[in-house]
Amino acid sequence: MGETKDNAANNRTEYIIPLTALPQDLQLKWENQQRRSLGLEPVKKAIKAPLKTESTRLTLDDLTDKQRSELYLWTGIIKDWLTIRDSYEQYSKGEIDEMYVQAARLKYPDLEISTDILYRRLKAYRNSDISGLIDKRGGSNKGTTTVPEFMLNAFSRFYLDQQCLPITSCYKFTRDWVQEHYPESLPDMPSERTFRRRAEDIPYAVRMYFRNGDKAFSDKCLPYVERLYDDLHANDVWIADNHTFDFFTAGKDGKVRRLYLTAFLDAKSGAMTGWNLTYAPSGDSTLLALRHGILRCGVPKAVYFDNGSEFLVSDIGGRGHRRKKDWNKDPLPPNILQFLGIEMHNAIVRNAKAKPIERTFCTFKNQFSRCIPTFCGGTILERPESLKYKLKHGIIPEEEQIRIALDSYIDGCFNAAPYGGKERRYKGMRRFEVWNSSIQDVDEFRQPDEANLSMLLKRVSKPQAVNRNGVYINFAGEKLWYRGADTVLHIGEKVYVRYDPADLRSVRVYDMATDKYLWTWDLDDDLLVDYLTNHREDIATAEKQIAESKKLVREYGRGILDSVDADKRIDIFAAMVKNSVEGSKDMVFKKPAKFVPVFSEEKLEKSPALGNISEISVNIDILDKLNAAAASRRKD
Repeated sequence: MGETKDNAANNRTEYIIPLTALPQDLQLKWENQQRRSLGLEPVKKAIKAPLKTESTRLTLDDLTDKQRSELYLWTGIIKDWLTIRDSYEQYSKGEIDEMYVQAARLKYPDLEISTDILYRRLKAYRNSDISGLIDKRGGSNKGTTTVPEFMLNAFSRFYLDQQCLPITSCYKFTRDWVQEHYPESLPDMPSERTFRRRAEDIPYAVRMYFRNGDKAFSDKCLPYVERLYDDLHANDVWIADNHTFDFFTAGKDGKVRRLYLTAFLDAKSGAMTGWNLTYAPSGDSTLLALRHGILRCGVPKAVYFDNGSEFLVSDIGGRGHRRKKDWNKDPLPPNILQFLGIEMHNAIVRNAKAKPIERTFCTFKNQFSRCIPTFCGGTILERPESLKYKLKHGIIPEEEQIRIALDSYIDGCFNAAPYGGKERRYKGMRRFEVWNSSIQDVDEFRQPDEANLSMLLKRVSKPQAVNRNGVYINFAGEKLWYRGADTVLHIGEKVYVRYDPADLRSVRVYDMATDKYLWTWDLDDDLLVDYLTNHREDIATAEKQIAESKKLVREYGRGILDSVDADKRIDIFAAMVKNSVEGSKDMVFKKPAKFVPVFSEEKLEKSPALGNISEISVNIDILDKLNAAAASRRKD
């Protein structure tokens, strides 16, 4: 029924009894004591005409702590206002009220007060109405207003939409909808505040999915997967991605552009191993960044790519998720990652959160890009006002300056920054120190020299058959042809080509079936002649190559023909006649013993009786003798 506690003043036990446990007369006595302390009239035992019904009339016991504080505040304000109101007779009551409201707003900036509110509070004060002196919103009556289901469903249709309408608009549209379909319910429609509370009651995840879309829902509501790094070592996985720098640079050609960064990040340490600056992301930029990383830190066991076309290139690591159904219908030559012994893994489509390198680029933006004078920001809101002036007056850093500064920043700042991973054993170490420590535990560290690496990183063409012009590669939208002195002898053979984009003077040709190296052929630009040319030398050079090919074929064939001795050479016509004679020895057409005779009209006119003959039978023996005699005559 009650609680006990020790009184520190007299060291005696006190009993705390709930007010509701007392009789009604004692509760009324306590209520009147509290009301007198606030300057309110005491409550009488019997009230003939109560201002409010018993169900809505509040007592001090019904109030929350916040509402009690508000009650004390307003009773103090009203007492102070009434005192001031009676102190200045030179002003009218209305002027004093306006001045007091202005002063109260300065004294209580968070309190909503006006002359109308002051008058309503005064009326409640004089009528001893506690409910009129407090803000009942969010109190004991919170949530008691009911919203008909059909109204709530209509409101939800407007609210749970990716147009993200504000609640005020949703309420207005709902009201219009109710007026059209349920006009009899419009007078009883709850207030906007009620619908606002109902909107807040909808689970946050549901609101996020239907109003902000699947990506926002996945980023903020779905559980995320934490990767374990304990069993991972340095160079086990490199993560690759591209980043657009948020600043402008000036190239040697005078053009102003934004550069792109292709980078590889070690998953274990978070250190950046290799990178390349380029004008546009491409497969060549990916290879240059990979080459840079391998020369610095060795060959990784695996790389983690996203689904960009600059990474999913057929001759680098394969098409990954971009592979079409008929793409691998025919066998493809080995790609570069297979030559290097590197596994390729691809991120799930539209799953950028799976790549930690995305967060790295945010660090680059804040620590590096913002230090460049021509920083333009990722959005228009981040763009400095001074950028336009700098671009107009040529205050633009050169690309070479950016390349040097970037190299210094990555190794001097980023890789030397504190390790930010979750492994406690590396706490207090820098990124490159984590890499140095972890690389000592790997079973196999592979490091090719520069010459071998250049060979391993050669691009690979698609399978092709040797053409009469040789083999070709597509580079920068052009078809470049390569051929050797004996190309004409290998027309039709299935091969593939490996080439270095930095040196297009020659290519290496490999057998498609066995991957065996066959030849090194040089770029053949002699067969490329302008449509209208006045230089006879160009045509003469091309004709010379054609003549040399023809001579080579003649010599090759003559060598085969001359390999047979002169006395044993075979005349083709004589060989044909001999073969025909041998075949005709046993060739005989055997006619049947019975046949139908065919007579001409002249024969029938001379011998009408022949028309009555329908079939003639011949003795087989006699027929064989006749056939043998005919064959004998042919031999003679």
